[in-house]
Amino acid sequence: MPVFQLHKSYTGAVYYKHELLSTEPVFHGFFTRIGGKSKGIFSHLNTSLRTADLEDNVIYNRQIVKNSLIHDERQLITLHQSHGNKVVSINSEEIKNGVYKDTELQADGLVSKDKNVLLGILTADCAPLLMADVDAGVIGACHAGWKGAASGIIENTINAMCNIGAKKKNIRCVIGPSISQNSYQVGADFRDIIIEKTPSAKNLFMPDTEASISSGINKFLFDLPGFCCLKLEDAHIKQYDIIDIDTYQNHDLLFSYRLSCHQKEDDYGRQISVIGIR
Repeated sequence: MPVFQLHKSYTGAVYYKHELLSTEPVFHGFFTRIGGKSKGIFSHLNTSLRTADLEDNVIYNRQIVKNSLIHDERQLITLHQSHGNKVVSINSEEIKNGVYKDTELQADGLVSKDKNVLLGILTADCAPLLMADVDAGVIGACHAGWKGAASGIIENTINAMCNIGAKKKNIRCVIGPSISQNSYQVGADFRDIIIEKTPSAKNLFMPDTEASISSGINKFLFDLPGFCCLKLEDAHIKQYDIIDIDTYQNHDLLFSYRLSCHQKEDDYGRQISVIGIR
């Protein structure tokens, strides 16, 4: 049975690794918030340039991430994520020629077979998915909140990997830490939207009886990681697993957008999940 473990790098960064993605030449890390230099609500390893954090701190933190995984110099590619279903294919030659600029790509998925780049996904409750076809040397990563997952970001990332040489039967996928069902309260309208698009997701909603009684409005608890698994199954991906760690309930370890809102904080940091190929 595949397992995951928490690792501490010599850099001080702490990240999860999963057996499914630990076969050479692929390497990866689902990073926590531990080990960077950001302060306050962004402490410590905030990796988002789209926050009010000091830019120098974020750039420093991203270098920590890179140094934790590999010692050669590669460009870490992240996205301007928009909860959509767009996927981009990355190669280092286009980066050198200025086609891509870090964080200016508006998309929610990345694929590549280039050995000179690292693919990074930023999250703070949404699910980061890292994927690889080891035989083909193709990697992929996507950001799956409920909107992106419902509109096809997972399937689109898989298809984009296949377009550059991957085979579905060989693709391995790990869903990183995200908000768990017990922490993800939603209303009936949300439930109806999901079930209308994906009727088989009905079982991913659990009645929140106590909240429904106290509010007088039907409330449910939504299983986002389970929804991602459903999408993987529908896409005929059989080799997958979840790092079942709740971002909301582990604030010392992971950033959580929902918890930051509940605590009335002005902003929030994002952890990063990274995959590369040697």
